[in-house]
Amino acid sequence: MTDADRIRDTVLDLRKTLQAHRARRIPITESDTIRVLIMPVLEALGWNVRDLEEVRSEYRHRTSDNPVDVALFLQRSPVLFVEAKALDVSLDDRRHLVQTLNYANTAGVDWCVLTDGDDYRIYKVHAQVEAERKLFLQFRLTGEDDVGDIAARLALIGRDKMGQRAIDALWQDWFVDREVGKVLDALLEDDAFIRLVARRAAGVSAADVRKSLRRAQLHVDYPDIPVSVAVEAAVAQAASEPAALRPNGGSPPAPDAPGGKRRDLPSTRDMITAGLLRPGMKVHMPRYAHSTATVIDGRQVEFNDERMSYTAWGCKVTGWKAIQIYVHAAVVDGPTLMALRDGMQQG
Repeated sequence: MTDADRIRDTVLDLRKTLQAHRARRIPITESDTIRVLIMPVLEALGWNVRDLEEVRSEYRHRTSDNPVDVALFLQRSPVLFVEAKALDVSLDDRRHLVQTLNYANTAGVDWCVLTDGDDYRIYKVHAQVEAERKLFLQFRLTGEDDVGDIAARLALIGRDKMGQRAIDALWQDWFVDREVGKVLDALLEDDAFIRLVARRAAGVSAADVRKSLRRAQLHVDYPDIPVSVAVEAAVAQAASEPAALRPNGGSPPAPDAPGGKRRDLPSTRDMITAGLLRPGMKVHMPRYAHSTATVIDGRQVEFNDERMSYTAWGCKVTGWKAIQIYVHAAVVDGPTLMALRDGMQQG
C-alpha cells in the first residue's frame, strides 16, 4: 500500500467515524478528539505516535509556556504544532487562532494546525501578515472535496513531506500570486492606471475607461491545479535546490500545469454556457448563514439586492480580502463550483 493509499483509507474510515459520532449526538471531549480522530491521521501521515522523540502531547517548549496539544519533531526539533478543539467546536473564534500561533511562534515553529478532528486549518506562523492571512489551507475530512485531494493536502504535513519542506515551496508561490493579484485588482480602481489606459486607447476618455472596466467586471484569478500535482512538483523542486536556497515560506495549488503551461480552467461563464449554472439559480457559502445569492449570468450574482461579481460576493459574505470562490461557493442543495468545474474537465 502506498502512502497516498494509506492516507486516503484513513480519511474514508474517519468519515464513517465522524458520521457515527454525530448520529449518536454524544459530545466528544477534546482529549477523545485527539485520540480517536487526530492521532490516526498523524499515524497515517508517517508520524510515529509512539516515539516521544517524534510526537509529544501537552508539549511545553519552556516550562513557563502553555502546553500545545501535539508537537511533531524531526531530528529532535519541533517542526509542526497541532492545537485541537473538541469535535464541532467552532474554529472561527479568533482566540483559538491567536492561541495556536502564539504557541508556535514562541517555540520558533513555522507551521501549525488548528483542528477539531474534521475541520483542518494549516497556518504559516512566521508569514509577515496579520493572523487571519497566515491561513494556507482549510478543508474538512467530511467535505465535498475529492478524497484524493484531501489526502494530498494532509500529506503536506506528513513526516516525509515536512522533511522535504514541500509545503514551504507551495506557500511561497501561492502567497506571491495572491499579493500580486490583489495589486492588479486594485489597479482597476487606480486613477493613474485609468489615465494610462485612456492615453493608450485612441479617442477614449478616462471616464470611458472607467465605465468600460466596470462593465467588464475584471478580476485577477489564478487557476488551480490538482493539489496532488502541486505537491509532487514542490517535492521535486525542493529536492533539486541546494538547502541554502530553499524558501522559508510555501503555497497552495500552484498556477502552472505539469508541462509548464498555464491551464485554462472552466469559468462561471463556461458553466453558464454549458447549462450547469443558470440565471435565477441560487448559490451560497455552505458554512455561512444568510449567504444565498442569485445567479445573474456568468459574471455576476445578486446578493442583498446588489449586483456584484462572484468573488466580490464571496469576500462580502466571509469578510476576507481574497477568496477562492470555486472552493467555497456551491449551488444550493448541489455541488460546489469546484465540483462543477471538475465535472466539465472530466467530460
